[in-house]
Amino acid sequence: MAITTQQQQQKMGLITVATVITAYTFYRQLIKLSAMNDGTPVVPYSDSWKGSTIEFREDPVTFTKKWTEKLGLVYRIHLYGRIHTVASGKYAREVFMSDDFDFVVGTRKTFDMFGMAGIINHHQLVEETRKAIVQHVNPQLKYYTPRVVENLTIGLQDILGDLTEPKEVSNIFPLIQRMVARGSATVFVGEKLCQNDQIVSIMQNITTDIGKMHPRYHQSWLIKFPWMMKLYFKSIGMFSAEVKHQRKVILDAITPEIEMRQANARNNPNWERPKDVLQELIEINGPSYNNNNQKEFYTAMLDQLLVLIFASVHTTSENGTIVISRLLQHPEVIDELLEEQDQVLRKAGLDPNQGNSVDLFTFEIIKNMPKLDSVCRESLRLRSQFYELAHTNIRNHNVVLSNGTVVPPDGDVLINVWHAHNMGEDDLTQFKPFRFVNSRYPATKVSDQFLVFGEGKHSCPGRWFAIQEIKTIVSMLIRDYKLSAPEDIIFPIAGERLPHGKWIQSFDRYNMTSSTTTTTTNAYKEQEQQQQQQQEQEQERQPLLRS
Repeated sequence: MAITTQQQQQKMGLITVATVITAYTFYRQLIKLSAMNDGTPVVPYSDSWKGSTIEFREDPVTFTKKWTEKLGLVYRIHLYGRIHTVASGKYAREVFMSDDFDFVVGTRKTFDMFGMAGIINHHQLVEETRKAIVQHVNPQLKYYTPRVVENLTIGLQDILGDLTEPKEVSNIFPLIQRMVARGSATVFVGEKLCQNDQIVSIMQNITTDIGKMHPRYHQSWLIKFPWMMKLYFKSIGMFSAEVKHQRKVILDAITPEIEMRQANARNNPNWERPKDVLQELIEINGPSYNNNNQKEFYTAMLDQLLVLIFASVHTTSENGTIVISRLLQHPEVIDELLEEQDQVLRKAGLDPNQGNSVDLFTFEIIKNMPKLDSVCRESLRLRSQFYELAHTNIRNHNVVLSNGTVVPPDGDVLINVWHAHNMGEDDLTQFKPFRFVNSRYPATKVSDQFLVFGEGKHSCPGRWFAIQEIKTIVSMLIRDYKLSAPEDIIFPIAGERLPHGKWIQSFDRYNMTSSTTTTTTNAYKEQEQQQQQQQEQEQERQPLLRS
């Protein structure tokens, strides 16, 4: 009987604590709502729990267009369990430029990749990683390019191998992801560790693998309780066997490498300092740790590399997939890009029909292809993006936008990216591949009308490296392969964010020796004819792929 009473008391205690915390959560929300009573229009909703979430997800284009036209540049919307302020146009720029708002804090509320990866001190790590990219990667892009191209080629071969016949690929994302992971690894961890297949595979898949542990679109009820969300994310990082395994693999690989580098720096005057981000991070952080806490130092290096991976590999792979998919959707553009490529190579004294990718696609060559650059910017501009880039007011006081809209402490602002990319000129909803040729807007330049990489001083510092990788991947694929899509390439506007549809890679476009495959001209023509016949037969047999 005593045991039963004790159990009942414990149960009542837990219920009491949960009730108090829940009541406090709703109290905080009421305080926020009262602060938002500033005349800013609100998208009407009838479900006080789900708000407009279901309607938005069913047709985000119509929803966003409708309410932006009706309510203006700043309004409020009930999405994902709570009220957000939506900022468009010049007001979005105000948010980007203000130190009162934090993108990382806003993002972590609904998708805390740091917590799920077991990273604790993320604020300091994010700033140190940004510093390493700005001071080390960006100024050294020209130096890194040959290494990157060599590893992009290896990544390509990892997936496709040596083609001896046309190959149909049902999903191009894993191919681009593997190439990006290989190319990024040589810059992040160096020429030795980039040969470690386990590290490359983790770099390729970790964001997706960890992301699968969080079914965020089915947890709108949980988002109402920030403290529960924090515990939820943290529990994944603490208890997931998959996360522990991935962290251990990287830690086991970098620890002896760091030890060797530190020993050489101390004892070998002729030691040649490696050029990679890992070495930069060692030198930035090493002096803060002594011999008694080296384990903490290695863990800090692991966490910084994970931050770097999360910020780069997956996003660059997505963006690369989008660019390639647009080219498959508009194959006539490939011919123009090939013509530009030939002209640039010949002008530099290079034969497009000879040599490997490392020799041909130098930093200068890639830089001198304005049509390719425009295709990248235009493809990314048309990404399926709507209310994105959540920013949270991190101050303990209200922040007031220039139109009088009040954002309370811990209040969230969503950026209306759809408005930035689609409102204005009549043809902005169309794909015009060479829209930005002879303009002042390369693919790396952020602006009020191009928010793929954010804006202001907190815009993505790695965008130069990302665009360089994407343009190189495109250049390699269109030069060495005949690309075609036997089915429609579908760009979904709801749910999935990536385009999908089958595509075919055939043999080398040129009669040349390359790292992938070599064919004679006659054999190539025969194979191309066979491929065409296969495509026609396939189209007769199967309906077009639809979402």
